[in-house]
Amino acid sequence: MYTPMDSRAYVWIPPRMVAKLKRTLPLLGAVTTAVALATCVAVPVMGYSLPTQHSTTNGISVMVAMFSAVLLLMSGVALLFAPTWVEVGHHPGGSGHILRLRPASVSVGPLCGGAASIVGLPLFYLFYATPLTWSDPGPDNPHGYIKITFGIAVYLLMPLVAFALGVVDVAIGWPLLRPSRETIHRYS
Repeated sequence: MYTPMDSRAYVWIPPRMVAKLKRTLPLLGAVTTAVALATCVAVPVMGYSLPTQHSTTNGISVMVAMFSAVLLLMSGVALLFAPTWVEVGHHPGGSGHILRLRPASVSVGPLCGGAASIVGLPLFYLFYATPLTWSDPGPDNPHGYIKITFGIAVYLLMPLVAFALGVVDVAIGWPLLRPSRETIHRYS
């Protein structure tokens, strides 16, 4: 006997959408998790070994960049678990794949966390780039500026990579984990 599917708990998804949920999201999640873990290790190591390590604001910039990396890590892990919210079940048209909406909704929170680094990004550049552009002349720095090294350039690019991956995670993951009727129709 057929019992109706609770539309608040489950939604039927077409096979093309299932394929994207089971292939693309875990791959994106694995890349995001790997980059986030590398960033979590590289930020403190690089941040405290650069020529700017004695600056007071350097510690703040390291903490802000670590916060961004941890948010990105949460986003990557949420995408890795995305296929677990898809199961085979019954829907009004027969049998097929359904998406469990409640756990998928919970995973959208960490997913948005990666994009929330938009708040941390300007703070990182404010606290880290300020001492690079002007500082007080002293015995170690007679001209009042710090020469940009390769390590500083890489350190300045890491939060941009984290932010870009966070935005990509949300742009790809949100429509699949919280599918609208238009999204489901587009994949049918």
